[in-house]
Amino acid sequence: MRDLIQNVFREILENPEFDLILIEKYFSKDYIQVVDDKQLNYDEFVLHIKKLKEKVIAQKMEILNYAENDTVIFTHHTARSVLKNGNTVVHKVLAEFTVQNNKITKCNELTLLLEGNHSEKDLASEM
Repeated sequence: MRDLIQNVFREILENPEFDLILIEKYFSKDYIQVVDDKQLNYDEFVLHIKKLKEKVIAQKMEILNYAENDTVIFTHHTARSVLKNGNTVVHKVLAEFTVQNNKITKCNELTLLLEGNHSEKDLASEM
């Protein structure tokens, strides 16, 4: 499952282009994401990814640690984002992904802004 998450990071989040086909490849249509107590369904998640692509020129995800079982992978990772306005922000992320039939069905995530403008603290849930 670590490979699945790394592929999602590389192909969707680090990819500067919005690609709905890749989102459909990795995420269930029943996908639910809870980020810092904000819940997004699949369609809202797609809007979130679109918003990221409008706002971010480059993003690098780094898994610092992970643990997994049959259907869940927990990651402690960082997200370094270079925004189109030239600012850089770094978030610490603790995420629990549920995977069924090789698709992510749920993500429960907590984020903490480590570096950058406080106005970007909710970058992980913007739509």
